[in-house]
Amino acid sequence: MPENLKNISQVNLRMRRGAVVFGDVIYSPGGMCGPRIQRDYQLVILHQGGLDLRLDGKPVEVAPRHAILLSPGHRECFIFSRDHQTRHSWCSIDARVIPQKLRALLRASCKPAPVDSRIEALMELGKRTFFEGQPDPFLESTFHLSLGLALLAGFALGVQAGIPVLSSGDQALARTEQFISNEFGRRLSLMDLARAARVSRQHLLKLFRLRRGNTPIHYLYERRLCAAADQLAHTGLPIREIAEQCGFANEFHFSRKFKDAYGKSPRLWRAHEWSSQSSATRLSAGRKGTKPAGKKLPPA
Repeated sequence: MPENLKNISQVNLRMRRGAVVFGDVIYSPGGMCGPRIQRDYQLVILHQGGLDLRLDGKPVEVAPRHAILLSPGHRECFIFSRDHQTRHSWCSIDARVIPQKLRALLRASCKPAPVDSRIEALMELGKRTFFEGQPDPFLESTFHLSLGLALLAGFALGVQAGIPVLSSGDQALARTEQFISNEFGRRLSLMDLARAARVSRQHLLKLFRLRRGNTPIHYLYERRLCAAADQLAHTGLPIREIAEQCGFANEFHFSRKFKDAYGKSPRLWRAHEWSSQSSATRLSAGRKGTKPAGKKLPPA
């Protein structure tokens, strides 16, 4: 977070990648930051608590699950809730790397607005460190710059074009589906999914029934089976290990669920897929004229 931090409970994250910084911070009750002069283009998302922002001396209230897009040159002072902890995330981008036309559009979007699950997902993606090893610094900074620009431009687009914010029900579904995509390999219950969605179990069941035509657990197993099928087709992992990695209780449970969905046992389905891939490879090679005349192709 920028300079002049006061009364901080915890800085969860501050990650710089080239011209982009992603961060997450918790302020104790009565905390504040500033006054300061904003140097970058910065999107601030308030997750919990309250923010009374003084922007060039004028009060601007930002409510939980709302965000505000700040631009360089303005004098700011952040005054957080006096009664509760306040947590917010941010993404800031050096103004010098932002095209001139986009700068003007971002400046015109400086007002609080609700945050939908798509903007939240981009922010969460930016806060992750998921490149292992030693990635190329230019590629890594380019990736985060593209992500940051998509985040700020996406929020500005919603403010200016009046794109409808996702309803609370749609946001709960999106949170559930994102949680399942990240955690399907774990043993999950309906209560776990409801907690991730931030609704009751009954409400989550109703949302899935009305908008997806099935249940949250059905969706969970669809995701597990899809991941398992991909591993069967493209890896040589043992079926027992695939079952474990994809969240099934055991190999028998996995085999029964897989046969119900795909019509074959995992072993037979993999054999068919591998056989089909081999045939497709030989057919493609023949069509491209890569088969030498009078010679047999080696086995695929």
